[in-house]
Amino acid sequence: MDQFDIDLLIASTPENVTYLSDTVSWAPKVYSYSVDMFATYYRDNNHNSSLIVPSQEMTYVSASNTWINDFYTYGGKSALIQESEQVIESAEENTYLNLQNNDDKRFPTAVEALIASIKNNTTKKLRIAIDEDKMTHKSTLKLQEELDNCELIPSSDLLRLIRMVKTDDEISAMKAAADLNETACTKVCNEIKIGMRELDIAEIYAQEVGKGLGKWLWFHFGSGRRSVGIFPPTEKKIQPGEMWKFDAGLSLNNYQADTGWGGVIGQPNAQQNMIWEATLRGYESAMSVIKEGVRPSEIQNAMLKGTQDGGLADHSGTFAGHAIGLEMRELPYVLGNKKMVNSLYLPEDTDIPLPENTVLCIENPCQIFGVGGTQIEQTIIVKKSGYELLTKQDRKLWIIE
Repeated sequence: MDQFDIDLLIASTPENVTYLSDTVSWAPKVYSYSVDMFATYYRDNNHNSSLIVPSQEMTYVSASNTWINDFYTYGGKSALIQESEQVIESAEENTYLNLQNNDDKRFPTAVEALIASIKNNTTKKLRIAIDEDKMTHKSTLKLQEELDNCELIPSSDLLRLIRMVKTDDEISAMKAAADLNETACTKVCNEIKIGMRELDIAEIYAQEVGKGLGKWLWFHFGSGRRSVGIFPPTEKKIQPGEMWKFDAGLSLNNYQADTGWGGVIGQPNAQQNMIWEATLRGYESAMSVIKEGVRPSEIQNAMLKGTQDGGLADHSGTFAGHAIGLEMRELPYVLGNKKMVNSLYLPEDTDIPLPENTVLCIENPCQIFGVGGTQIEQTIIVKKSGYELLTKQDRKLWIIE
């Protein structure tokens, strides 16, 4: 905020609201077109950062232990009978009743509540960075009309840039998500048997994620000729001699996890071994260049050359993975060749030197049409002179006898 002379950040997307407020929301995701939630953050610590809370989120905000204590609400009240003899027994109940009953901070719409939260803090001219990705044009016009002495700047890229380097708390949250994903995927691989449907395998994954209170987002699984890409699981049954491959993603407390690997039913033949060895060579080559300051294109080029030198001379991959955090793909999104960018906050292209504590999913999928394929995917934390695994992840060609 100092670097770009920003006085106030306004977050609108669930990811950025979580980042600024330490809340885990549900309604703005489920009712994405009709429910808004905003968080504000001031550079001047003398001002109160605020949360604009829809009625559906009052309970979740009350349970969140957010550091913000200045709440505004909008819309109608939730149905709640409050008998006078009832005593408040917890901080959660106290916050909930304050949200429910403070009519002075309740407004007809989210944007009116947001405007009031700003005006109640200061009437000074502000440079306001707006997370425009979930801010409607109508709301932006209303803000500009009511805050006519302020400068409003579309700034979703600024929040992406801020979130690029992960805090210790974020890394802990991401490790919990990665641990659950690893547990669910290992359970899947331990139970794959000849004759199982691909859908049966997907069901095991979904059940394990649910046991850990995560939300599974996808489970791509293909066997035999279908292992050449990230196909959805089907009624197809696993056959002897086939390669198989999966890619699995989940969310836990708003933080994301993504992983995948593959194997063979029975002992691999020479061509299947060659695919695996090339996958491994490419992956190891990519990992060898990772450290603070590495560029995405350097990771991609190392992976491509290693894979080709490892036996797949015709391999033409343009993707070495992606950054991850509150979103599945964060800045700089795809680890690949550079693309030009037009942004107030970002460099001129996507080939951004990666800072320490960026978290990356490094992945190398390799396949031959008609034969099959496999992949390696691990999540790593970029460090000054190398990397650390986010969590324990052993990767091998998984052989099922």
